[in-house]
Amino acid sequence: MELDKASRPATGLPDNSAQDSALPPVDASLLYQTRPGIHDEMMDPNGSIMPHWQHWFAAFARWSPEERSANWDELNEVVRETGIAFDLFADPNETKQPWSIDLAPLIIAPEEWQWLKVALAQRARLFNAMHNDLYGHRRLLYEGHVPAALVLSDPSYLRPMRGNQSAYNGIQFYATDLAKMPDGTWRVLDNHAETPAGLGFALANRIALTHCEGNLFRSSKAIRLASYFQQLQSTLVKRTELEDPYIAILSPGPEHPDYFSHAYLARYLGYLLVEGGDLVYQNNRICLKTLAGLKPIDLIIRSIEGLNADPLELNPNGMDGTTSMVQAIRDKGIIMANQLGTSVIENRALAPYLPEICKFLLGEELMLHEAPRWWLGDAASRKHVVENLDSVLISDAHEGSGRPGEARPATDPSTLSQEERNGLVERIMLFGNNLVAEQKTGYATTPSWSGERLEPQPFAIRFYSSRKEQGYDILPGGLSMSVGEQRAIGLHSPEGLTRDVWIVSETQPEPFESIWASITRQGSYSRAGRSLQSRIADNLFWLGRNIERIEWQFRLCRQALARLTEDSGPEEDQRTIVSALNTLILRAPKAQIFDAGFGGMNEIERLVRTILYGKNRAYGFQESLSHMHRLTGLTRDRLSAEAWRILNEFFTDQRWYKEPGFTHTGHVIDLLDKGLMVLAAFSGMAMENMTRNYGWRFLDIGRRIERAENLSGLLNRLIFAPGMADDTSRRMMFILEVADSFITYRSRYRITPTLPAVIDLLLLDETNPRSIAFQIAALYDHINYLPQEPESGLRSEENRLLLELLTDLQLSEGHKLAQIPLFEQDKDIEQIISEECRLEQLLNNQILKLPQLTEILTRRYFTHTEEQAQRI
Repeated sequence: MELDKASRPATGLPDNSAQDSALPPVDASLLYQTRPGIHDEMMDPNGSIMPHWQHWFAAFARWSPEERSANWDELNEVVRETGIAFDLFADPNETKQPWSIDLAPLIIAPEEWQWLKVALAQRARLFNAMHNDLYGHRRLLYEGHVPAALVLSDPSYLRPMRGNQSAYNGIQFYATDLAKMPDGTWRVLDNHAETPAGLGFALANRIALTHCEGNLFRSSKAIRLASYFQQLQSTLVKRTELEDPYIAILSPGPEHPDYFSHAYLARYLGYLLVEGGDLVYQNNRICLKTLAGLKPIDLIIRSIEGLNADPLELNPNGMDGTTSMVQAIRDKGIIMANQLGTSVIENRALAPYLPEICKFLLGEELMLHEAPRWWLGDAASRKHVVENLDSVLISDAHEGSGRPGEARPATDPSTLSQEERNGLVERIMLFGNNLVAEQKTGYATTPSWSGERLEPQPFAIRFYSSRKEQGYDILPGGLSMSVGEQRAIGLHSPEGLTRDVWIVSETQPEPFESIWASITRQGSYSRAGRSLQSRIADNLFWLGRNIERIEWQFRLCRQALARLTEDSGPEEDQRTIVSALNTLILRAPKAQIFDAGFGGMNEIERLVRTILYGKNRAYGFQESLSHMHRLTGLTRDRLSAEAWRILNEFFTDQRWYKEPGFTHTGHVIDLLDKGLMVLAAFSGMAMENMTRNYGWRFLDIGRRIERAENLSGLLNRLIFAPGMADDTSRRMMFILEVADSFITYRSRYRITPTLPAVIDLLLLDETNPRSIAFQIAALYDHINYLPQEPESGLRSEENRLLLELLTDLQLSEGHKLAQIPLFEQDKDIEQIISEECRLEQLLNNQILKLPQLTEILTRRYFTHTEEQAQRI
């Protein structure tokens, strides 16, 4: 948990709190100045630093300008490495980072936090009670506490959930967006009960900032987040009434802007990350499609819109869940957190009625209020707003977006032309049920590091709550963002500037003992990892293939350019290199090929540039990099943080996307060497750190198939290309270098590379991890480990195919494969070899059968188009 992660050695400055009193006082006005008449979180109107900020500010003041810049740069680097700003479909050439973390946190005093905790928990209890009433007896509607038209016109009010006993107490996760008005009074911007609303972002921000300011965080007596998440885990387990429940986070998928949050939270809590396509309804349960069959899920943390959870009873176009999801909830075959339909409480138009509702449902006075707000479906409110347009902001009543910072800006009528104002009034009159107006109030400020100095910025904070056995637990922190103060009625942050929220404790926080799993309980054990979704297996398979494909492209291009720098080499040598490069070029003959005359390049440079930077080439680097980028995002929750950082080197370094000039071939070779080191680091991470479950096996299966295909194609092309008889040694040397087996060859043979020895090493030797035989043997072992058809007594199709390929190799001998057939009259040697050589037949069989293996695996394990008793 975070206790371990945050304890890593921080790279920020050491804690010198004991020296604070010995240092001369710092003139705060030299480092920071507030806006006149606006409340500021750090500095009071007299220019003094607030007591709970003094420790942080003293440390910040001690930093030299160079240290501030270094910490700022390091924090931005952590953001890039962690992937918080990662967007699967973003333009890789875009240099602007869409998510950044402020070097200055937002610090809340202990006494203020005690009041906020009570007020936030009250709102959570209030909305949970409202949800129970609106889907139950509906007294709020019948007794006139809330206009019926307000609720019943809201598309997020899901009528199929009406009267469903399982829907009661349906709000497990609740988030509140708060801001301070210029006078320092808290006000509510928005409420979120549809999904966890970016909880993973808040967690990632905390871990990133404490990585850079960990010593300062600890010495400030700020409260950790771990206890909140441990309490959450315990609560969810108790809700299932099982000792070892199967819990999953249901995400819309990688195209959703919150996907990072979903994946990060799933990995942190140790839960599965699933999508609608992974689920199926069977026997009144929601089950997960896995390689080993269907596995019932006990509790789902819902990160999708409720309306899109069930195309059968809700939105027929909503495919984020699965059919019969609502029926499974009725039958109590699944626990949903949050329950379907909870987003009805997010309606901004409820704000004017909340004080009365709080008294009616809870018997309490509401502690936290919104700014003056009017529902424009009410005639009197509509009349008031139209008469006072310049003093209000107009926005949608229900926006339906929990993405931090992406609330839509409101419309400011005072900035509109007369024609636009008339159009706005007409819209209010026609569609008032869907609109609200809010009094303009403004925002208080908090310090923000601009990269050069501290500046006051308007801010808002998202606080998170989760239900426990009695009441709600409040996250001792949150997610703060700089907001667009002129038109922000929700958490609207155009620049995506975020900051961590520190809750200062008057004493050192006590350690929290988790009740997630008692060490005295006898538990069940599992090592098989058989619950891998077919979708994840498919993505890992192709991730392995694309990683291996990129490595092959790098090795081939690096060796080609290295030969070119050796006095350009003899003409025969260049002909060999061109033939080798064409093994990739000719796989996509209609794709882009750079002109021969570009920049004075010769043929080899032109082909290398085509492979590395040609667009839309099926076997080119740019296409493979794009696939690797996409697949890494799709398998984010299956990769360790270290593995992600390794592959992230390709996504953040613009040199992989831009076309350099080829005037300095050595620079390109250096870049390719760096890329190979990155890939080698990932391979070592996968070999040493991944458990040998189905996920690792499919990743490795993809790599083995790709490596065998590439080497078979290269051997076939160079051995049987014209001129082999006159240029055997140089061709064999080139193949050995590309296959990274030259040192192995030299350790065994003290002679110039010969065809029989190379064939034995690269084709038949099962001890050489670069040989084709090694790949086929590894594939055979992997396939035998995968789920097989039960009690069939027959070998599977993929097993028979690999057994054929492996037997073919094991029964071959290098010296016989390298034999040249006898000459016959009127035939040259190339014609004899092409017609009768056993080696060519063996290589062609590998080239033909390996793609067939991919098709078989796809049918059997990824798409499930074969009818088998144990599969979907």
